[in-house]
This record gives sequence, structure tokens and C-alpha cells, in this order.
Amino acid sequence: MKPHLLFPLAAGLALASAGCVTTQQAMDPPPASQADVQYLREELRRLSARLDATEGEVGRMASEIRSSRSGQPATASASQVQAMQAQIDDQQRQIRALDAARGQDKKQIYDDISKKVASLLKTAPPPSSRSASQSGYEHVVQAGESLSAIAAAYKATISAIVKANNLKSADTIFVGQTLFIPD
Repeated sequence: MKPHLLFPLAAGLALASAGCVTTQQAMDPPPASQADVQYLREELRRLSARLDATEGEVGRMASEIRSSRSGQPATASASQVQAMQAQIDDQQRQIRALDAARGQDKKQIYDDISKKVASLLKTAPPPSSRSASQSGYEHVVQAGESLSAIAAAYKATISAIVKANNLKSADTIFVGQTLFIPD
């Protein structure tokens, strides 16, 4: 054979002995490209996580905007806190003033009652003029009782009861009054 024909034949045989190349092998990226693909996958995962975090922050901000539009602030500012503290202090002063006024009212009521009791004691009938040697009964006047009914119950006279209790008349008894009924 001629030497110039040998070269193409040898090249063809070399190619034939190398084996067939499938399309799958031709599609696989070279090892350096696999590292690039892995890096890009990791970058995609990080970007997806950042997107999720950003969407959450957007939702939180939207909620804050809705809250501020409805006039309900999410947090109180320093001036709002000071205003609330001033209101609390004012209410505490009002409570102390009301307590003092209540104390004055109690004192006035006590004084009024004391005056009324003293007045009643002045107008109450004087104690009976009976002597310690007189014997008899004490009777507390009940609602609906009359002096004549009391006298009849004790078998006493109306005039004896009037005299023993220094009553101005038989019509001057009152509920709760203690009468001495002589024997």
C-alpha cells in the first residue's frame, strides 16, 4: 500500500477502535460544569429563601399599614406614653380629692345625726316621777297600740299611767316608747 493512503486508514481505525459515542455521554456536562450547576442550585435556594422572607416582611408591613390607617397604632410613641401617664396622674388626683370629699361628707352626716339625736333627746318625755319604792311593769309601745288598750291589758287606769310617766296627755305616746305601768 501506498503510504499516503495509510494515514487516512489508520485514522479511521483509531476512531473505530475508540468505540461509539452515545448522545447521552455527549450531553453530560464536563466536571467543571457540574460544580457550576451545584453553585447555581445553591444560589437559587438562597434566593428562594430570601423571597419567602421578603414576602413575609411585605405581609407584616401591609398589616401595619392597615393598622395605622384604622387609627390603631401598633406601638405607642414616647409622647403618647407621656400623655397616658399625665392622664393617670390626673385621675389619681381626682380620686384623692373624691376620698377627701367623702371624708368630709361622712363627718357632716355624723354631725347631722348627732344634732338630730340631741334634739330628739330634748323633746323626749322626761323620766317618770315614780319613786324607787313603786312597783309595776315596763311596757314598750308597739305599732297600733293605744294607752287605753295598754291600761286594759295591765288592769291599770289611764290616769295612773299618765301620772307615772309624766305624760302631757293620753294621746302623746309613740312607738318604741317605754312606759312604766304601776301596780
